[in-house]
Amino acid sequence: MLTIALPAPANTPVKTTRTSVKSDAVTGLSIYVALMFLIPSDRVVAQLGGSGTPSVVFSIGLLVWWLWFRARRSTRARFPNPVVIAFTMFCIAVLASEVVAATMTVPMMDRNAADTGLIKLASYAGVFFVAADGIPSFDRLMVLIRRLVFAGALVALLGVYQFATGTVLIDRIPTPGLASSDGGIDMRGGYMRPRGTARHALEFASVITSILPLALALCVGDQTRRVIRRLVPVILLVLTALISLTRSALIGLVLGFVAMFPFWDSKVRRIAIASMIAGMGAAAVAFPQLIRTIGDMFSAVDSSVNSRTDSYGVAFEIFAIHPWFGRGFGTFLPSYRILDNQLLQLLLEIGIVGILCFLGLLLTSVYCLFAVRKAKMSTLESHVGVGLAAAITVGASLMAFFDALSFPQAPGVLFLVLGLAAAYVRLSGEENTYNRIMIPVVSVSKHRAHLLATVAAMLVLLIAAPVAMAIKSTPGIVWAQRDVVFLPPASSVGGNSLRSDARDLIPFATMVEHSYDGVHGLDAIQTVSAPIYGTGISSGSAVYVPNAGGQWQTYMTDAIISVEVVADTNEAALQKLNVMTDEIVALAAQPQADMKIIESAYILTDTYPEEVVPQTIMPRTKWALLLFGFLTIVGVGFAYDLTRRKLGWP
Repeated sequence: MLTIALPAPANTPVKTTRTSVKSDAVTGLSIYVALMFLIPSDRVVAQLGGSGTPSVVFSIGLLVWWLWFRARRSTRARFPNPVVIAFTMFCIAVLASEVVAATMTVPMMDRNAADTGLIKLASYAGVFFVAADGIPSFDRLMVLIRRLVFAGALVALLGVYQFATGTVLIDRIPTPGLASSDGGIDMRGGYMRPRGTARHALEFASVITSILPLALALCVGDQTRRVIRRLVPVILLVLTALISLTRSALIGLVLGFVAMFPFWDSKVRRIAIASMIAGMGAAAVAFPQLIRTIGDMFSAVDSSVNSRTDSYGVAFEIFAIHPWFGRGFGTFLPSYRILDNQLLQLLLEIGIVGILCFLGLLLTSVYCLFAVRKAKMSTLESHVGVGLAAAITVGASLMAFFDALSFPQAPGVLFLVLGLAAAYVRLSGEENTYNRIMIPVVSVSKHRAHLLATVAAMLVLLIAAPVAMAIKSTPGIVWAQRDVVFLPPASSVGGNSLRSDARDLIPFATMVEHSYDGVHGLDAIQTVSAPIYGTGISSGSAVYVPNAGGQWQTYMTDAIISVEVVADTNEAALQKLNVMTDEIVALAAQPQADMKIIESAYILTDTYPEEVVPQTIMPRTKWALLLFGFLTIVGVGFAYDLTRRKLGWP
C-alpha cells in the first residue's frame, strides 16, 4: 500500500528535537578561548608568575588530555599530517635549545626563564595537538572558528569602549585567587591606546588583526547567516585596529586584506574596496586628529625604534656564541636587551635550527591550506582555508614588531590557528594533494625489517653517546666583580661626606671609563643590567658606569665604575680583577697629577669590596642530561618506526 504524508495544517504545532552534541575537543578549546579573552591577561596564579594565566594552565591540562587520548588510541593516522610533523620538529628544536641552556653558566633568572619556556611550549603543544587531532568534523571546526571570531569581536567592542571613555574597565573586574599586574593606561597623541583584556596594546593589536581574516572568511563565505551577523564582527575588528594607534595593527590590517583579496570574486573585491574608501573617508571627517596621529606614527622619528635597531649589533654578538641551537627558549631577557622583534629573539634563543623549524611550520601550514582548500569543499570551507592562511601570515609577520611570545594571548591565538590549520588538512582527506614525495623501497621480510630498524635505532644511540659525555664534562666558570667608587675631595667636604653629592662626580667617572676603553677597547658584550657571564662567554671582562636608565635612556645615579671578570679559576679571576682595578685607580689619579692639583683637592677612589670572593657558576648538567635523554629516546623511536614504515611494515 502506498501512503502519502500530507503536510500538517498551519495551526498545528510541530515538535522539534534538538540534537545534543557530546563534549569533544571543540568544547575544551572553546573553554580555552573563553579563559584567554574573558579573563584579563594580567591576572595570574602568583606562584607561577607570568606563565600562570588561567588559559595557560588550562592548555597544559589539554596537553595531558591529548597524551591520554594518544596512549589509548590503537590505530595510527592513515597518512602523516605535514603540519603536525612541522610542529613536532619545532618542539624538538626548542627542547634542544633547552639542553644548551642547561649546559650554560647563566644567572638564576635565566634558568627560571628556561623552565618557564618549557611551560610555554607545553601550553602551545596542548592547544595545537588537541585542535589538530581532536576536532571530529568540518561542522565542529566551523563552530570553533565562529566562537573564536565572536570572542574577538567582544574584546574589540571592549577596545572601542576603552578608546571612547579613556578607562581600562578590566581593572574593576574581580578575579579571586589571581594576582594582578595591571600596566595602567598607555596614551598616544592624546588618545588612549586600547588593549582589551590583553597586557599591552601591541598584543591586543596582534590578536585583533589575526582574527580579522577569519571574520572576513565567515562574512564572505557563510551565506546561511544573516548579513548583519556576518558584518558586525568585521566592522568591530577593523574599527578597533584603526583606533589601536599601533603601527603593527595597521600593518596587520593591510596584510590580512592583501592575503585574502586575490581569492575573492570581482563583486566581493569591489564591495571591499568601496567599503575601505568609505570607511577611511568617514574616519577622516569624524576624527581628523586621529588620522594625523596615525600619520605621525609612520613619519615621526621614534626613539624607541632607534633603541631597538641599535641593539641588533649586540644581539648578533650573543647569537654568534651559540648559533645553531641558541641559548634557550625564553632566556633572552630585557636585562640583556629589548629587541621587540620576536623573530630575531627566536634566532637568539633557539638558533638557526630552531628558527628554520619555526618558519618551516608557518610555511608548511600556509602551503597545505592552499593546496587542499579546493579539494571537495564547499564555498565556505574554501574561504575558511584562505582565512586560516591569512591569519597565520598576519600573526607571524607581526612577531617582527614586538616580543609576541612574552604575552599569553598573541601566541595563544597563533598556535590555536596553527592547530586549526592541521585539523583543516586532516579533515580534507586529500593527502595526495600535498604529500606527493614518495620514497619507493623494496619490501623485505618482517624479520629483516625489524633487524634494519634496530640498526637504525642503534646508530642514533651511537651518535648520542659522545654528545652525552660532552654534556657531562661541561665545566663551570668563575665570576668576580668589584666597584671602583669615586669620592669627593677631602678639602671640599671637610670630613663630612654629606656636604657633597657624589653624583657630581659621575662625569669624571665616565671620563675614566672612556680612558680605559680607549686603551683596551670593549672586551665583553654590553648588556643592560645582566652579568657578563649570562651572555654565554667563558672568559672576558667588562668595565662600565652603571646605568639606571637602562636601554631607553642614560641615567647614572652613582659615581662608580664596575669591573667584572670571567675566568676558569679563582686565581686567574682575582689576578685580572686586581690588575684592572689598579689601572682604573691610576687612570683616575694621573690627569689630576698632570694638572698639578694639590692632593687635598684630589677626587679620591676606593674599592668595594676590598676582598673579593669569586663565585663559581656551574651548569645544570643533570637537567641537561635528562632533557637530552628524552630527545634521544624520541630519536630512537622515530628512527625505528620510520625504517619499518619505509620497508613496508608499519
